[in-house]
Amino acid sequence: AQVVLNRVAHPAFPKTVCGVVFQGSERPGCQFSFACDGAMARRPVQQFWDRARRVAADALAGNVFAPVGLATHYHTSAVHPLWSDKLAFIGTIGAHRFYRWAGSAGQPAAFNA
Repeated sequence: AQVVLNRVAHPAFPKTVCGVVFQGSERPGCQFSFACDGAMARRPVQQFWDRARRVAADALAGNVFAPVGLATHYHTSAVHPLWSDKLAFIGTIGAHRFYRWAGSAGQPAAFNA
Protein backbone atom coordinates (compact mmCIF):
# COMPACT_ATOMS: atom_id res chain seq x y z
CA ALA A 1 0.00 0.00 0.00
CA GLN A 2 2.79 2.40 0.83
CA VAL A 3 4.59 1.76 -2.45
CA VAL A 4 1.38 2.64 -4.28
CA LEU A 5 0.95 5.87 -2.33
CA ASN A 6 4.63 6.72 -2.77
CA ARG A 7 4.12 6.35 -6.50
CA VAL A 8 1.03 8.58 -6.44
CA ALA A 9 3.17 11.27 -4.79
CA HIS A 10 6.05 10.91 -7.29
CA PRO A 11 5.93 12.75 -10.64
CA ALA A 12 7.15 9.68 -12.55
CA PHE A 13 3.87 7.83 -11.96
CA PRO A 14 0.13 8.38 -12.43
CA LYS A 15 -1.51 10.72 -9.92
CA THR A 16 -4.20 8.36 -8.60
CA VAL A 17 -4.22 5.06 -6.74
CA CYS A 18 -6.12 3.37 -9.56
CA GLY A 19 -3.81 4.93 -12.14
CA VAL A 20 -0.78 3.51 -10.35
CA VAL A 21 -2.25 0.07 -9.67
CA PHE A 22 -3.51 -0.46 -13.20
CA GLN A 23 -0.58 1.16 -15.01
CA GLY A 24 0.44 -1.19 -17.81
CA SER A 25 -2.44 -3.62 -17.25
CA GLU A 26 -3.60 -3.23 -20.84
CA ARG A 27 -0.36 -4.79 -22.09
CA PRO A 28 2.36 -7.11 -20.84
CA GLY A 29 4.38 -5.43 -18.15
CA CYS A 30 1.88 -4.84 -15.36
CA GLN A 31 3.18 -2.92 -12.40
CA PHE A 32 1.19 -5.16 -10.03
CA SER A 33 0.60 -8.73 -11.15
CA PHE A 34 -2.97 -9.04 -9.89
CA ALA A 35 -4.01 -6.34 -12.34
CA CYS A 36 -3.29 -8.56 -15.34
CA ASP A 37 -3.10 -12.18 -14.17
CA GLY A 38 -6.85 -12.82 -13.94
CA ALA A 39 -6.95 -12.57 -10.14
CA MET A 40 -9.61 -9.88 -10.25
CA ALA A 41 -12.02 -12.25 -12.00
CA ARG A 42 -11.90 -14.65 -9.04
CA ARG A 43 -13.94 -14.20 -5.89
CA PRO A 44 -11.61 -13.05 -3.09
CA VAL A 45 -11.20 -15.02 0.12
CA GLN A 46 -13.12 -12.92 2.64
CA GLN A 47 -10.47 -12.84 5.37
CA PHE A 48 -7.80 -11.67 2.91
CA TRP A 49 -10.15 -9.12 1.34
CA ASP A 50 -10.95 -7.76 4.80
CA ARG A 51 -7.25 -7.49 5.61
CA ALA A 52 -6.52 -5.72 2.33
CA ARG A 53 -9.30 -3.23 3.04
CA ARG A 54 -7.87 -2.52 6.51
CA VAL A 55 -4.37 -2.04 5.12
CA ALA A 56 -5.68 0.29 2.40
CA ALA A 57 -7.77 2.30 4.87
CA ASP A 58 -4.80 2.68 7.22
CA ALA A 59 -2.52 3.78 4.38
CA LEU A 60 -5.06 6.26 3.02
CA ALA A 61 -5.50 7.63 6.56
CA GLY A 62 -1.80 8.50 6.61
CA ASN A 63 -0.35 5.59 8.55
CA VAL A 64 3.15 4.91 7.29
CA PHE A 65 5.19 1.73 7.58
CA ALA A 66 8.58 3.34 8.19
CA PRO A 67 10.76 0.45 6.97
CA VAL A 68 9.33 0.85 3.46
CA GLY A 69 10.33 4.51 3.47
CA LEU A 70 10.29 6.12 0.03
CA ALA A 71 10.10 2.82 -1.85
CA THR A 72 8.55 3.07 -5.29
CA HIS A 73 9.42 -0.47 -6.35
CA TYR A 74 9.41 -3.93 -4.83
CA HIS A 75 9.51 -7.58 -5.80
CA THR A 76 9.45 -10.94 -4.10
CA SER A 77 12.73 -12.41 -2.95
CA ALA A 78 12.15 -15.31 -5.35
CA VAL A 79 13.02 -13.20 -8.40
CA HIS A 80 15.70 -10.71 -9.46
CA PRO A 81 14.28 -8.26 -12.01
CA LEU A 82 16.72 -6.40 -14.25
CA TRP A 83 15.52 -3.02 -12.97
CA SER A 84 16.46 -3.83 -9.36
CA ASP A 85 20.17 -3.24 -9.94
CA LYS A 86 19.46 0.30 -11.13
CA LEU A 87 17.60 1.38 -7.97
CA ALA A 88 18.66 2.03 -4.38
CA PHE A 89 17.90 -0.98 -2.18
CA ILE A 90 16.03 -0.10 1.02
CA GLY A 91 15.65 -3.49 2.63
CA THR A 92 13.85 -6.80 2.79
CA ILE A 93 10.59 -7.15 4.68
CA GLY A 94 9.20 -10.65 4.82
CA ALA A 95 9.40 -12.07 1.31
CA HIS A 96 9.70 -8.69 -0.44
CA ARG A 97 12.64 -6.48 -1.37
CA PHE A 98 12.02 -2.71 -1.52
CA TYR A 99 13.77 -0.04 -3.60
CA ARG A 100 13.66 3.69 -4.25
CA TRP A 101 14.93 5.73 -7.16
CA ALA A 102 18.66 6.43 -6.94
CA GLY A 103 19.86 10.01 -6.56
CA SER A 104 17.61 13.03 -6.15
CA ALA A 105 14.59 11.24 -7.69
CA GLY A 106 14.47 9.04 -4.59
CA GLN A 107 14.80 11.82 -2.02
CA PRO A 108 11.87 13.33 -0.09
CA ALA A 109 11.80 16.54 -2.18
CA ALA A 110 10.96 14.51 -5.29
CA PHE A 111 7.69 13.29 -3.77
CA ASN A 112 5.80 16.49 -4.40
CA ALA A 113 2.47 15.45 -5.93
